[in-house]
Amino acid sequence: MLGAVLRHFFVKHSLTTDRLVVAVSGGVDSTALLAAMADLRDDGWRITAAHVNHHLRGSESDADEAFVRDLCGTLDVPLHVADGTLDPARVAARGIEAAAREVRYARLLAIREQCGAALVATAHQKNDQAETVLMRLLHGSGIAGLRAIRPIREDGFVRPLLDVRRDEIEAWLSERGITPRLDSSNSDPRFLRNRLRPLLVDRAHIDNLAALAADAQAQWPLLEREIDDAEQRSVVVTGHDTLFRQLPETPWIAAELLRRHIRRLDPDARDFNAARIASTAPTIRRMSVTRDLELLRTGGGLLLRRQSIANEPCAPFELHVAPGAPAFIQPLEATLHVEPIPAPPEHRGRQVIQLPEGGEPAFIVRNRREGDRFHPLGLAGSKKLKDFLIDRKIAADRRDRLPLLLWNDTIVWIAGVEVSDRFRVTSPHRALYEVWLEGSGESGDDGNQSDVHG
Repeated sequence: MLGAVLRHFFVKHSLTTDRLVVAVSGGVDSTALLAAMADLRDDGWRITAAHVNHHLRGSESDADEAFVRDLCGTLDVPLHVADGTLDPARVAARGIEAAAREVRYARLLAIREQCGAALVATAHQKNDQAETVLMRLLHGSGIAGLRAIRPIREDGFVRPLLDVRRDEIEAWLSERGITPRLDSSNSDPRFLRNRLRPLLVDRAHIDNLAALAADAQAQWPLLEREIDDAEQRSVVVTGHDTLFRQLPETPWIAAELLRRHIRRLDPDARDFNAARIASTAPTIRRMSVTRDLELLRTGGGLLLRRQSIANEPCAPFELHVAPGAPAFIQPLEATLHVEPIPAPPEHRGRQVIQLPEGGEPAFIVRNRREGDRFHPLGLAGSKKLKDFLIDRKIAADRRDRLPLLLWNDTIVWIAGVEVSDRFRVTSPHRALYEVWLEGSGESGDDGNQSDVHG
């Protein structure tokens, strides 16, 4: 039965006879996959087994390795064993399952290179697919996430058992008289997949969820073109941030575009809800997206950036600014604009200022200095800049990165935070200037900081 499933898979995906590495943990699914692939050697497949020992369960892990060695000896299949010890820092950042998966896939790819093989086969089956779809639904992962486990990956991993249920695999092994290993971690309730597994005992439920993944995979190329078109129209990308000049009006495209760039900037991101972020984005000034990413409103749109970049110490800077001559602030990778305008603009997102009567438009932009004072809107006088930033809940590690626009040594505008009461528009007869910061999104917080997680 499994032999016919494997042959159908390879024909369906036009995978010709070649060298193949089979990942084997010693559990039910991978044991069956190796035994079934061993039967296909008569078809011309040249197979090698690969086992990665993570040493997470002490003697139990070592017993798994011993079982795989014995199995490969019985089947006369060459075996490569790799050390899969996990980095504690990666476990802390990604969780134990994700960290183990990263190491395992890296070791399997290395073994594939050693063997000169084209493909690595893993034993994901239909129950795994159904569980993954359900997990993605619970995490709000969107249409992209509903594709779940793909049968073919671009890096050469293949999953030839995705159309087979676990009970069918168990029955096939029983007929062959093979008793696989049981992984005690599969019953650990700390892992979401284990808590969901008892819910998926009905074959129809398993089949329906797996069919949903297949539908999403089939529809994705068309949907991805829509996302690509939206990205071309409205996204500016640099190494450590993404500027959305505007988010698409279609909610699911906006969510998928955000998800794409959250994953690009923070591959470790998890437990975020892109649809919720997209729906909240029009009203925010600043929000935490993941532990390492934030979304800011800037004069140019919405900026998604890594907080680790923003929180690095900022060297002192000071530049002269002339109206109509943008000033590039190197430490912030941002450009400050001061432009004369005939009347207040209708669009929002840029600050309008007005100089005192007879004032010459000669400005300086710099970051804060000891002793700086600022005159907030509506107050009778000035106060210490430090106290103002504390009142406005600007994080301490961001205060040195806020560009200050000064005129005659007086702070006119704290970029993205507030204009001084002395420079607000009060007369229709004095010259107006529009000021904005482009590129970095360096701005403060308006006191309405939001945290958006999954």
